[in-house]
Amino acid sequence: MIFWVTVILNNQGPQNFFWLCNLAQFILLYALWAGNRLLISSQAGVVTLVGLGWSLDFFLGLLLGDSVTGFTAYMFSDDLSLLARATSLYHVFLPLVFVWLVRRNGYDRRGPWLQSLIGAFGVIGAWLFTEPHRNVNWMYQPFGMEQTWMPDPLWAMVLIVAYPVLLYWPGHCLITWLAHRRHNA
Repeated sequence: MIFWVTVILNNQGPQNFFWLCNLAQFILLYALWAGNRLLISSQAGVVTLVGLGWSLDFFLGLLLGDSVTGFTAYMFSDDLSLLARATSLYHVFLPLVFVWLVRRNGYDRRGPWLQSLIGAFGVIGAWLFTEPHRNVNWMYQPFGMEQTWMPDPLWAMVLIVAYPVLLYWPGHCLITWLAHRRHNA
């Protein structure tokens, strides 16, 4: 974490920590230190789901020469140093860590509710405290398309509702299934 934080601060600045996936790393660190299963569960589903999507896009990009969805386009850009891009490889292994933790310690079903609250703060923080060109949490350019169809406060509210529906709850279903498999094994 010390290495990762130092590289991010030097290459991208503190605003980059508003990305929900980056917040998840800080939450995981605290959750492991405190032994807090609820905090682990709050991040487990979304990190596993997003990490799988990120990894698929990245590895396809390695084969094809560029990101297929735009999700990992920054990994193929020389605008960031190779070291800064390498710090994003946690997206590949962090889902494995969460699956292992959930199988080992169990899953708290209140996790997605807490993640919805954390995600709301992350979206609002990205809107209020980050520069639009950074597009943190897709506040300004979802999927590379400039968001001009509604005022930013309304778009932030849309994201606050959309993320749980499209990411947190499907991630909850995925991680619940993985945890259930543990009990049946």
